[in-house]
Amino acid sequence: MPRLIEDRIITRADLHGVEDYCIATGRIRELEALLATGFDPKLFSAQNRAMQTARLLAAEFGLSPMSRTRISSGAADEEEGFL
Repeated sequence: MPRLIEDRIITRADLHGVEDYCIATGRIRELEALLATGFDPKLFSAQNRAMQTARLLAAEFGLSPMSRTRISSGAADEEEGFL
């Protein structure tokens, strides 16, 4: 996160989204521990939804390889005066 703040990719206004990402990631871990004790379709569904949410939020904040490429590309355009 410090690098994302330094590069002005996230701001104070984004903190709720970052918090949601952390909650979703924590929920994934908790559900994984519960699923380790035995398969439950409802827990699996909940974990799948949490993974989808975390993945979407990660992309928003440049935490995936593809989103970092997109963000880096946009920064280059901005430096050249295209944005």
